[in-house]
Amino acid sequence: MATDTITFGDCQLDLSSGELRRSGGVVALEPIAFELIVFLASRPGELVTKDALVEGVWGGRAISDSAISSCVAAARAAIGDSGAMQRYIKTVPRRGFRFVARAEKPRSTPLPVPDLKAKPSIAVLPFTNMSGDPERAYFSDGITGDIITDLSRYNELFVIARHSSFAYRDAEKSSREIASELGVQYLVEGSVQRAAERIRVNVRLIDPSTANEIWAERYNREAADIFEVQDEITAMIVNRLVGQIERRHQRNAASGRETGLSAYDYILRAQQSIFDVGRENNQRALSDVQKALEIDPTNARAHALLGWHYITEATNSWGMDPNEAYQNAWDCALYATSANDDEPFGFVVLAWVYLWRDRLFDRALVELQKACDMNPSNAAYRSYLAFAQIYAGKHEAGKANLEGAMQLNPHFPVLYDVHYMRALFHLHDSKAALAHAVRVRSHMPQASNALSLAAAIFASLGMDDDARQVVDRIKQVSPDFTRAFVRRHLPYRKASDQEYFLEMLEAAGLPE
Repeated sequence: MATDTITFGDCQLDLSSGELRRSGGVVALEPIAFELIVFLASRPGELVTKDALVEGVWGGRAISDSAISSCVAAARAAIGDSGAMQRYIKTVPRRGFRFVARAEKPRSTPLPVPDLKAKPSIAVLPFTNMSGDPERAYFSDGITGDIITDLSRYNELFVIARHSSFAYRDAEKSSREIASELGVQYLVEGSVQRAAERIRVNVRLIDPSTANEIWAERYNREAADIFEVQDEITAMIVNRLVGQIERRHQRNAASGRETGLSAYDYILRAQQSIFDVGRENNQRALSDVQKALEIDPTNARAHALLGWHYITEATNSWGMDPNEAYQNAWDCALYATSANDDEPFGFVVLAWVYLWRDRLFDRALVELQKACDMNPSNAAYRSYLAFAQIYAGKHEAGKANLEGAMQLNPHFPVLYDVHYMRALFHLHDSKAALAHAVRVRSHMPQASNALSLAAAIFASLGMDDDARQVVDRIKQVSPDFTRAFVRRHLPYRKASDQEYFLEMLEAAGLPE
């Protein structure tokens, strides 16, 4: 039987022997300090009050504040932490302590069998080699395998493993029969043709229940670097497949019927509402996330979306105290990454708190890079990294990453326009940003932060009437969104970026 342990960072707590190991070596530690670490590490992300700590570690005995402080200091030293660094045990002034690392306990029960009806399920059948040369089958098989691998990174989908999909190579069965045997809702089919120095890839998404083609696309590329072409085409196909499936399920989930909706359905509805930034939409998203959590209380994506709801509330000055909103977002992100460390969106929310609340730009970029590394072909995570790079003053890098995200996802949300025009604005190319500002003004009439950027761009181009109209709209939807709010809360790393933005907001007429 496996030893009961808790693991975090380079530390391992052996609960049966009462030993702490770091990097494989045993660390000498008083038993009470060991118990304190175990008590906190067993509650990652939770606020533990002093009273709760005394009750849980000391059994409710009367303990002085200095004794608690001494024990916490010893615990921190043992795990490579400190009062200044607080990588693991964070002091929350006047409230208590919080364990801020992701602690992992080994699973003592069998892994659950996934319910293939809970999320969209898909099988990618081997792409047909149309080149007439069996020796070139490696390329069509490579594309198929890469698509399966990259789709598997999306927690929103169930993807049938390559071995099972490839069992249907040259099978003389209908799509309905194959889908029934595999138990999936969707099939992907395709073909690859390579002639001279060109490669053509055809792909289509099928609903086997009706034999209808939901989506189809053709890609033509020069075969200069075969592996680059393979990576590029795979990434584009995967983003479009996921987008098509999500849109199909969003339409069903948004139909208004409440009976029979799954946690996944409510999550899709919440995502749509949150990313259509607006005060009412944000509240609608909150309601749907709460319904998702009623069905599945440990759903990591739902907790991450709840955190994003709080961030959207704070960054647009919609009433909740920003510090309270960021703390709520932090709690949600810690839960999400603890519940499922394969959920990239939890790291996105963590990064946003580091960015907006703490101004820890480099740490935010590290967390966002984690999300990108977990799902490299995902356009959304690439875009979040770009957003943070722009606030961090890396305008050219952010612009380039956004352009890549737009290429991978041609039906990109208006949120991409917001940050793309922010990069252009701070590169002093408002003329190129104008079309994006016009789109944002039209499609995001309640998003105070986005509207303020559009107003600044209009002002920088001398379009005073447009700038004033946008400012009037901001006053209606968010009276507290002022230049003082921008100065206090928008996370600009470079003072010159913030000053230029404030200068244009003043010219646009946004109140102080």
